[in-house]
Amino acid sequence: MSLKEYVSRIEEACGEGRDFIVILKYAKREEAIRRILEKCKIEHTFSRVMMKGKCKDRDVSVFITGKLIIKGVKGREEAEEILEELLA
Repeated sequence: MSLKEYVSRIEEACGEGRDFIVILKYAKREEAIRRILEKCKIEHTFSRVMMKGKCKDRDVSVFITGKLIIKGVKGREEAEEILEELLA
């Protein structure tokens, strides 16, 4: 499994902390979201539009539109490692 199969792009968010925004490929979005939610500990669900959870002590927000926000990572490499684990 490669990130390129599921991920369209990864961008660093502006502001405090190191947060990364991940855009999933539209065609693989539902499968990717299912895999991610199976591996995260879900803490909150907001009207089935967004789920907030934890993975490897990092906050992960999953939007039904195929966007993810990974908060508090040290850099792009760590964000990609977390993504690979979530999508495996």
